[in-house]
Amino acid sequence: MKKSPQGIFVPIAILCAALCAGLLYYSKLSAALGAGLSLIIILLCALVLRRHIREQDKQMNAAVIDNASAAGRLIAAVGVPCMIFHTDGRIIWRNNAMKKLYDSPTIKNLPAACQPKSAHQSMMMEYSGGAYQVVVIPVERERDAGRPLLFQYWLDRTEAEHYSRLYEEHMPYVALVYVDNYEELKSDLQYQRNTVLGEVERLIAETVSQIDGIYRRYDNGRFLLVFEAQHLARLEKERFSLLERVHKIETGSEQTVTLSIAIGAASRIAQADTDARNAMELALGRGGDQAVVKNGTNYSFYGGRKQLDASQSRVRTRLFAKALRQLIENSTEVFVMGHKQPDMDCIGAAMGLVRCSMQANRKPHIVLDQVNPTIQKAIDEIRANQTYAGILLSPESVKSMIRPSSVLIVVDTQRASTVIAPELLKSAGKLVLIDHHRRSADYIDNATLNYLESRASSSCEMVTEIMQYFQEGLRPTAFECSTLLAGITVDTKHFSFNVGARTFEAAAYLRQHGADISMVKLMFQDDRQTYADRVDTVRSATMLTKGIAISYCAPGVQNAALIAAQAADALISIRGIQAAFVLAATDSGISISGRSLGSVNTQMILESLGGGGHLTMAGAQLKDISMDEALAITKEAVLNYMNDYNENTRGAE
Repeated sequence: MKKSPQGIFVPIAILCAALCAGLLYYSKLSAALGAGLSLIIILLCALVLRRHIREQDKQMNAAVIDNASAAGRLIAAVGVPCMIFHTDGRIIWRNNAMKKLYDSPTIKNLPAACQPKSAHQSMMMEYSGGAYQVVVIPVERERDAGRPLLFQYWLDRTEAEHYSRLYEEHMPYVALVYVDNYEELKSDLQYQRNTVLGEVERLIAETVSQIDGIYRRYDNGRFLLVFEAQHLARLEKERFSLLERVHKIETGSEQTVTLSIAIGAASRIAQADTDARNAMELALGRGGDQAVVKNGTNYSFYGGRKQLDASQSRVRTRLFAKALRQLIENSTEVFVMGHKQPDMDCIGAAMGLVRCSMQANRKPHIVLDQVNPTIQKAIDEIRANQTYAGILLSPESVKSMIRPSSVLIVVDTQRASTVIAPELLKSAGKLVLIDHHRRSADYIDNATLNYLESRASSSCEMVTEIMQYFQEGLRPTAFECSTLLAGITVDTKHFSFNVGARTFEAAAYLRQHGADISMVKLMFQDDRQTYADRVDTVRSATMLTKGIAISYCAPGVQNAALIAAQAADALISIRGIQAAFVLAATDSGISISGRSLGSVNTQMILESLGGGGHLTMAGAQLKDISMDEALAITKEAVLNYMNDYNENTRGAE
């Protein structure tokens, strides 16, 4: 093996070091002279080596120059497309293979991958029916100083890309299909069980046959599907028409059959199965009657345009209440935290949990940063009542108090980005979620306990039911019942929207325990300026499309986010308006409030803007954006939703 000439320094350095060590034995002066002599020897060797390297480079350059014409002919004839061009895009040379592909004088008409952004870059592109890996190398020449040249060659990856795409198209995807309301249908005496399930299975079999897949029913109302990846695009294009087709099945009762579909799109079948299960959990958490596709960390949602009736079974509530009581009893302190800009549903639910904590002899605290007009009267009452002395704490105070033995209960939200103090989520040893909104893809997934019920009208309804099963003998105060009833009232728009039998049962329980209707009404009173600002916002609304209104709060309005929410509520009470979106400028950006009568899914619209919420009530926050830009983005999201809805409706027909 040929050795590098630099290797000569190693033995020379060793000999010089040995010489200096030997001379040091006799005297320090001799050692110093030896060191100086060694340094001179090393410098001379370095000079000789440098001269040798220069001579070698000169000989190599001479060889290249002597064979330049032969090298040029070789590159011109090679089958790899090559060209040399200036950084301004002007081509000065190309070989025969490149001429067959591209014969323009500049590279400006080529795809973006051919436009060099940095030296030694390598990018994939598709051109003229083929796939190529484009590699760019700078050509340095003294005469081109200031105007460097670039050498580019294309490696044909068409065949490799073909087989890669073929592999991806034939990967097996796993899908789960659940009949959402199987138990409710089963409990209906008029339910034609065998006929309905047979019709559901027939529709599933028909869908599977269209995508060349297979299916098996492994439980009552539950199916497992396997199909090739290439057919997913068809299902998405049809927006999973199976969801609409099962609605037409005659059940022999007033109930409608609904499905939840979950698809795991992964390269390995075991991972696809896991992803499908995670997607199904998300679909059920969002209320069902929809399809969820999980591809890596991304989720796609289809359907879910209707609000399903609440389940009449309270088994889950009873089990959660028992588990929550055990969790609180085994903790040192209880902290309750809601979302930013809390409303009465958030505060009312927190007060119900305060009563549960007191019943378990644990000190409760409510995390609160700012007080807005919607909760001002309730907060004033809490501060004036000695029973609740010290329960309201700022996030800064809670940071120094919370510890691994504490339990943190998050109410009326399930997203880390919307809670008052996200950093507290990691400080508590036990985390509990209680929320009625549809589950979002970024929900808090590390909770010790979670009670997420999108069919409930409000968090206050859920907490009211928990209180009934929490512990025998629990007696909430009249004020606590009033705040809970106020929370139910605000989220149901005075019992007009998203109201089920359990909603009225919860309200009856609160009324029996002293909920004061007049106190509830006082909590919703506005001052004259707030009322005037709300009226102005409603008056300035315009119709974006048939049945959908959009408006925004004027600059300088106090409590703009509150005004926007109230104006959206007022707009959907006007005849001919099915949904409304109102924008407001706040310190943190642009706030969007969406409201609907039920025919338009506000959650799906605002979820595309990074928000979330419920079918009839949702919100979003846009940062670093002007009001005009926010209006344009919101209008685009609404129109896209309506276009998808119209296409889906035509497809179902």
